[in-house]
Amino acid sequence: MIASLLERGGDLVERADVCVIGSGGGGAVAAAELAAAGLDVVVLEQGHHWTAKDFSQREDEMLPRLFEEGGMRATKDGTVTILQGRNVGGSTVHNLCYALRTPDPILRMWRRQHGLESLTRDALNPSFARVEKHLRVKPIRDDEVNALNRIIRHGARQMGYSGFVTKHNREGCVQSGYCILGCSYDAKQSMLVTYVPRASQAGARIYANARADRIEAEGGRARRVLGSVVDLDGAVRGSIEVSARAIVLAAGAVASPDLLQRSGLGGSRVGRHLHVHPSVMAAGFFDDEIHAYRGIPQSYYIDEFIDLDADPQRGYVLMPIAAFPVLTATQMPGFGREHFHWMKQYARMAGLLVLLHDRSEGRVRPGHSLSRPEIEYRLNADDAQQLAQGLVHCAHVLFAGGARRVVIPFSPEPLVLERGDDPREILRRGVRQGEIPIASTHPQSTCRMAADATAGVVNEWGEVFDTAGLFVADMSVFPTSLGAPPQITTAALADRTAHHILERRAELFA
Repeated sequence: MIASLLERGGDLVERADVCVIGSGGGGAVAAAELAAAGLDVVVLEQGHHWTAKDFSQREDEMLPRLFEEGGMRATKDGTVTILQGRNVGGSTVHNLCYALRTPDPILRMWRRQHGLESLTRDALNPSFARVEKHLRVKPIRDDEVNALNRIIRHGARQMGYSGFVTKHNREGCVQSGYCILGCSYDAKQSMLVTYVPRASQAGARIYANARADRIEAEGGRARRVLGSVVDLDGAVRGSIEVSARAIVLAAGAVASPDLLQRSGLGGSRVGRHLHVHPSVMAAGFFDDEIHAYRGIPQSYYIDEFIDLDADPQRGYVLMPIAAFPVLTATQMPGFGREHFHWMKQYARMAGLLVLLHDRSEGRVRPGHSLSRPEIEYRLNADDAQQLAQGLVHCAHVLFAGGARRVVIPFSPEPLVLERGDDPREILRRGVRQGEIPIASTHPQSTCRMAADATAGVVNEWGEVFDTAGLFVADMSVFPTSLGAPPQITTAALADRTAHHILERRAELFA
């Protein structure tokens, strides 16, 4: 059952074996696995239940529907934009479907430096296999590599840079290119069309427009979730109380620590150690029209500048990026005529971004309202230098791919490079917050796994140290920056946590 509490009306009072908070990449997996095993599961999702018929492919309609704060969520100082989903299916509804497993060097680092001895490749393989099966993960075919990604691949090969065509989770893709605005064809195998229906079919009761406001514990054990029925603007329309013998918190690396802090749970490490995979973009302009948004947006992946075996804490990848006019306009420099000059060349534009495996850390605290947590994040000098170096390599790739000029959207003065110019001018300008657009789609690590409560919030199974029966199953549990697209890792860890709950059901549900 999937129900909108707005349409249902009134208050909600429920009892369940497990209450899952959030229906995205972690929550939907946990709910489906637990319900399929016969447990009574209630899922609370603060966003609305949009489906393919609602995905209009219009930015003005879809950004407010699918994204927190209409796609404008940002750090407290406004220097980093953080894109997160707010709907049934979470961020998987708008993501671009890279489907890579957790890198082995990252798992080794988590075991060695964070005491998570059970996080081995062999231990995670069953979870990876289940997740990849349900999400229908497969290699992207060469005929599915669109014009943008072919240009980036050609440029990388001309430069001698290592890269590859990745796997993804699409089935019957029509290559419309509108992935980031929700798939109108149900080809993207997001949680909305895979694990959420599976959970519902297994008997889970999934409530949209249901915001969790507080988790209550008694005697050191999680007991209930109190919340509110909210409309599309966040206005309260009713109350929620769900009593449960276990609670799985999967609201994301911003909302999960916010909720724990508002509930007085999780200890002093909650909200700390925020990593965001910050990204900056270079734009190449070509003689011929590319229409970069058409087709699968991201299929090629340049890994020349990250060697996790040599250094699991450092590096960056280069990834093609294409957005629609509104989001593109926010990234391009200038005002008035200058901005129009760049935007009228939209059809001949190709984007390439640097995505950083960051060591910089930030923090999440409760804000003035539940819809706007306070997010702080500052790049350290080394990370800023790496982003600048990455932009130099972006320029090399774009020129090698045929670009006539490359624009780095510094503010107030953009850097315009013509073919033959030295891109090392980027290093002199540097990457400074507030002087170039920085975006994040992967906030993580704010409720990190650790060997004990002095270093983290949850143990290696996702259970909160100071609250029995309370588990976290989203990107906030990553001990460090992942250094790779997080979709499969998030889902696999949630699957692992769900199966751990099932193994302990006698104890938890006594």
